Amino acid sequence: MTVKKSKRDTMLETLYKKGMGYQTEEIVEEYAGEDKGGELLKRKVTVKSVPPDVAALKAYLEISKQDEEFNNLSDSELYAEKIRLLKLLKKLEDKNEVSKSQSKSKV
Repeated sequence: MTVKKSKRDTMLETLYKKGMGYQTEEIVEEYAGEDKGGELLKRKVTVKSVPPDVAALKAYLEISKQDEEFNNLSDSELYAEKIRLLKLLKKLEDKNEVSKSQSKSKV
């Protein structure tokens, strides 16, 4: 038996995924015209990286009530968390740039 997720849980999962960034496949297919049999000529699958979205993370934290754990942090702890998150975002952005350049070189 599968457990049905509530709309709130689905929304939280979506916000979390958008906030953390994700990869998705885009499929483009090109077919011959009806007069030529309508057969598949080309199929191109591209993996696209969607970068992390800070606004989505903020909304996720506010909605999920997990932001309360940050309310009790000192200024120095908040600063350390900020630095950690900025480094993580930079690393993900660099990874996205590498995947973009690899995708372009395959075309």
